[in-house]
Amino acid sequence: MSRFVPLLLLPFLLGAHQAAEAPLPNIKFPAEVVAANGKKINVAKLAKNQRVVVVTLKATWCQVCQQQIIRIKKQLDRIKHCSVSFLVLSPGPADELRAIQKNTGFPYPFIPDNNLEIGTSMQLVLSKKNQELIPAIFILNPDRSVGWIQLGRSAVRYGDPQLLAAINCGDWI
Repeated sequence: MSRFVPLLLLPFLLGAHQAAEAPLPNIKFPAEVVAANGKKINVAKLAKNQRVVVVTLKATWCQVCQQQIIRIKKQLDRIKHCSVSFLVLSPGPADELRAIQKNTGFPYPFIPDNNLEIGTSMQLVLSKKNQELIPAIFILNPDRSVGWIQLGRSAVRYGDPQLLAAINCGDWI
């Protein structure tokens, strides 16, 4: 039995993903947020008109998280007809988020989570002391509750196929 323990830990070491539908039914994303560029975003209105995907960055220094943004950016042409919008949520100063947005070329808003207020309300704080969020991707329902969530990411597991399956807008060919 003891030689099988490492095999049981393998998913955790590889950044295992946990996907769920309606995992946080009573928790809602804020109705309004301010992007790193200073613009207010009416998330309540956006979520009623489009599918909103929120991608969290563990922290501004997380290179794997930034690779997630680049990977999603490469898929945008595949889902451009799906009426999907993205928000990127991360702890850290707005200027660092603007730099990440510029470096990744990701065309959607980056939201600074000052003092982890949004992360705390969404139960996605990994470490208050280190100002880190749980790396995640989630889709908001029209009422801003979480309809689907993918927790965790690593350099070998990003969750792109699961996100595309969850968006599920079919092929327009």
